[in-house]
Amino acid sequence: MKRPGPRGSIYRCPVCGAEITVLARQHGRFEPRCCNTKMVKQRRRTVIYVCPVCGAEIGILTSAPNSFKPRCCNVAMQREAA
Repeated sequence: MKRPGPRGSIYRCPVCGAEITVLARQHGRFEPRCCNTKMVKQRRRTVIYVCPVCGAEIGILTSAPNSFKPRCCNVAMQREAA
């Protein structure tokens, strides 16, 4: 059995260009489909930040390098290791 993609993986539809990202850890086989075809796993990944106070999580799809510094519960969110 093929290993499931890691958290933060991005998949793109080769037909319409729709993109999805994996936000939760996986325990089964993940094979997303769109436009009646298999979506393609991309090389880039979603950057995930976690609040050290409440555990809130966010995924950054696009931002300028080093310009986004998310905060939650009045503290800096921590970037999760890829």
